[in-house]
Amino acid sequence: MRPMRQSSVSHWRSLALLLVIGVGTTSVGCSMKVLKPTSDDTVRERMAELEKTNRSLELENEGLRAQLASAQQERSEPEIKLADATPRLTEVTIQSSSVVETTTEGARQLVLRLSPIDDRARFLQIVGSLDVRVVAIPNEGQPVQLASARFEPGAVRDAWRGGTFGASGYVFDIPLTVKSGMALPPTVAVVTVFTEGGTGRTLRDERPVRVLADSAG
Repeated sequence: MRPMRQSSVSHWRSLALLLVIGVGTTSVGCSMKVLKPTSDDTVRERMAELEKTNRSLELENEGLRAQLASAQQERSEPEIKLADATPRLTEVTIQSSSVVETTTEGARQLVLRLSPIDDRARFLQIVGSLDVRVVAIPNEGQPVQLASARFEPGAVRDAWRGGTFGASGYVFDIPLTVKSGMALPPTVAVVTVFTEGGTGRTLRDERPVRVLADSAG
């Protein structure tokens, strides 16, 4: 007898599965036998899910394109050109030059430097509020919150600093609460959330900030 081809085997497996389901659903007092899906079944199901998700995203994009086209039709050509030329804030990042230092009074503070950029990766002045959280994560024990600060739009505007050779940014001095005898780790975790005025969009950043040697311990 010649061996059955792979397609024939798959065909007979499908028929066998139908027969099992048929018996389970038509016979009184018999429970349906659940067959463990093969790897091929899993792949097909996953492909079907991806196709469904892709179609859903395509429809969503079509809807957004239609809304955009409608909005542009309602605006004049000069208005469209003006909108295209308007810088859009994309990131508010913590600069690597941010540090934890010791003040002349012996207190600890975070010198936070932020760099907002637009959709062309260029520096952009910002309008909005800023929330900052500083946490020390020791090798042992629980994280310790060192500061939680909020800066309103006026304070954010006042924090702008224009540097030489085009190096500009926002600088915030944030006092840290450090318990007596507590040694700070080499870095602290800093989280910033900027809320853009007018739109309400939030832009979040997080990074470790180094503790200067004279501030440790």
